[in-house]
Amino acid sequence: MKEFFQKLKKHFFSPHLLVYWFFGAVLIVQIVFNFLWFERPLNFLISIGLIAFYFIIAVFLINAVDNIARLDVERNQMNAIIASINDPVVSYTQNFEIVLVNEAMEKFLGLSKKELIGKIITPELSNDSRFGVLTKLIFPSLAPVVLEKTIDTYPEKIKIKFFQPQELVLDIVTTKVIDEKGKVYGFLRIIHDLTKEELLKKTQSDFITVVAHQLRTPISGVSWILEMLANKELGPLNAEQEKLLNDGKKAIEESLKTVETLLSAAQIEEGRFGFQFAMADIEKIIEETLTKFEPMAQKNNIKLIFYRPEFKLAPFVMDPLRIKLVLEILVDNAIKYNIQNGEVRVKIEPMDNKPFIMVSVEDTGKGISPEDLPRLFTKFFRSKEALKEETSGIGLGLYLAKNIIERHGGKIWAKSAVKRGSIFTFTLPTDPDYIPSQ
Repeated sequence: MKEFFQKLKKHFFSPHLLVYWFFGAVLIVQIVFNFLWFERPLNFLISIGLIAFYFIIAVFLINAVDNIARLDVERNQMNAIIASINDPVVSYTQNFEIVLVNEAMEKFLGLSKKELIGKIITPELSNDSRFGVLTKLIFPSLAPVVLEKTIDTYPEKIKIKFFQPQELVLDIVTTKVIDEKGKVYGFLRIIHDLTKEELLKKTQSDFITVVAHQLRTPISGVSWILEMLANKELGPLNAEQEKLLNDGKKAIEESLKTVETLLSAAQIEEGRFGFQFAMADIEKIIEETLTKFEPMAQKNNIKLIFYRPEFKLAPFVMDPLRIKLVLEILVDNAIKYNIQNGEVRVKIEPMDNKPFIMVSVEDTGKGISPEDLPRLFTKFFRSKEALKEETSGIGLGLYLAKNIIERHGGKIWAKSAVKRGSIFTFTLPTDPDYIPSQ
């Protein structure tokens, strides 16, 4: 009862109650009429019945008005939140009827709220001069190019590219709009314009590509000259000269490796890092990788261990050369940053309820500090410990590995404890349907 009177006081002057107060006045007139025209106790019974009925209606009506007021507050809050977002935002029902857009979306589309709210978007509008862009935002598969797409997860993230009416690269994040009962009412999409960022990346990538190409030619020339000297085509060498020559060859090989890594990074960012997907055996790729690094491991007194899967793993679709490159990067790092008489362990495990496997490369090295872990897979990043242990390298290996794994539809991450070692894990889909199209 106390709660009722609190709500009544709160909404006493609500316009939704005007009709109710009108009937209250009518009720008073009716009670007076009852006492004038009906005898006791009939007039009392009728009046009490009317008052009880009026009170019951009041309880339901006040609760309804309170719910309406609460929904109005929530709607106003939602509109304020949406309006405050600088990126274009659109919300629509499961029937693709537009129910909400913000000012940024109006400017982006060149359309007003009046034109958009209530509009039902269908794929047939994709070629419409006015609603074509909006249609492709709601149905991204109709966009000219889909660069990235998450599968069966929300919030859903899609990256698309337009060429008309102008070149645009857009990042679209979609989340479900769910009511209190868990029923999906519709969807909310936030569009982030990446065009300027992509243009800057392309400029940087072009610069790196030009520089790398310019460096590769003279470095290759020096490598050829050193090879001639090593083969003693220009005469015999003494022991000191041979040592200097071998050191020079190693430096040239590292320089060429750096140039090739730079070119690979540039190709990935431009979408030119060619992938050749085919059926391949991941166990065989791991064996070949460990065999390649066996001499390096023996030199550093590192033991390489491959724990073969305890489940049957048939060949599946992947780019074997690129996956081998990922394993080479991880195993190379695991050996370089390990301790004397340490171990490098490679494992394959299945993922629960998903057509994916997990491949992990574990070392017994010095580990990675917690502050460095979030930046491991970013471009040109090298931790302080890595700089102390290995002065060579430009911090692109893990960046390349991340892009290769994500292109396969997988994920890569690292766990580490200082002075206890690190574990780098990546997933790969065994079902080709989970490999994103590009």
